[in-house]
Amino acid sequence: MSFVAYTRDGAARETRPISFVFNGGPGASSAYLHVGALGPRVVDFGTDGRVPSPPARLVDNPDTWLDLTDLVFIDPVGTGYSRTVVASADANQRYWGVREDLQSFAAFIDLYLSRNGRVASPKYLVGESYGGFRAARLAQVLSSDHGIGVAGLFLISPVLEFSLLTGGTFEPLPHAFRLPSYAASTIALKSTTMPEVVALADVERFALGPYLAALISTPRDEAALRLAHGEVARHTGLPQAIVDQYEARVPPGIFTKEMRRADKQILSRYDGSIAGPDPYPESNGARGDPIMDGLRPLLTGAMVDHLGTTLGLHTDLVYQLINGEILRRWNWRSTLGSRDGAVGAADELREALAANANLKVVVAHGITDLVTPYLTSRYVIDRLPPSLTRNRVTLSVLQGGHMMYLRPVSRAGLRADAARLYPPPL
Repeated sequence: MSFVAYTRDGAARETRPISFVFNGGPGASSAYLHVGALGPRVVDFGTDGRVPSPPARLVDNPDTWLDLTDLVFIDPVGTGYSRTVVASADANQRYWGVREDLQSFAAFIDLYLSRNGRVASPKYLVGESYGGFRAARLAQVLSSDHGIGVAGLFLISPVLEFSLLTGGTFEPLPHAFRLPSYAASTIALKSTTMPEVVALADVERFALGPYLAALISTPRDEAALRLAHGEVARHTGLPQAIVDQYEARVPPGIFTKEMRRADKQILSRYDGSIAGPDPYPESNGARGDPIMDGLRPLLTGAMVDHLGTTLGLHTDLVYQLINGEILRRWNWRSTLGSRDGAVGAADELREALAANANLKVVVAHGITDLVTPYLTSRYVIDRLPPSLTRNRVTLSVLQGGHMMYLRPVSRAGLRADAARLYPPPL
């Protein structure tokens, strides 16, 4: 497993925190957080959250976390420069699954701590997206299987319960959780000003009140449904005909496709406030993403340059920013006792908080993220025992989307949130 560690020379290991950092996917390297948010150098993304054209320009990061903690960026097997010794499907499958992934990360962290004399250091986990899910469950695995205690978790755009992300006719909650993020995206598209979360109080109340009531009314309340359809169109800015066609349950792909169809542009699922040219403007399906499609060459080039030119790491291996084969072959069934077959981390987070009275957690979301909407995490956190979460679990909603750190103001916001998690620098 390849990694990059930044450590402070001469620091007392008993007091200097160490953070293990990773992204999600499954199948993503740690480059997104490494040269996007936390590391000593980051890509110059500009100010508006758009992805610049390659090649990347790396600049000193004014919001690096290195004054707060040592940073160890980990690439899962099959990403970055991490590889199995034997390049075979069976060898890779030993690492590509929920249980397998957690076990390999726990083993890596245990080995790193022992080999580098950091067993006594305060330990933190920082994960984005699926990496947030991984971090929430990894704390318990480290404690139960390796006897390693974790001082804090920082979860960026996490998936805490997968069942809350995909809505259907009989699963209304995910549709309700997305509505405020749709509304925030619409506000930003119309005004170019990102709304604060307090401005979404009305749409949140509608989404979790009249909207849900209309969707689940039995027998069907046609009058309530008509009112709900109208309110969805008003809050999202979508044509009424589109809202009616999907019975007010608008999937993200439809929202991103239809909002700017007349302009032959498509929105990003990763930040609904960002639009770009639609490569298939006449089609009905959403294909391509203005953010993710641009990030692949930009971050790959940035990491190869940084590792080679700055850190002196030279190899003939291909750097795998994100490996689609991993997601296609991911074993979702090895879920370490997940209830009812639903993959989630809420129970593990609850148990980790109960077992460690000093554990603190920060959850950060982007307000226009349509992939992991902020309201989903708020819902999960609110359903954990207050005796566990009070003064220990914090939810932060920042400008931007899934990778909110593409905006300098939100990268600084993440740094400010981190400063409340870690002890003051010595």
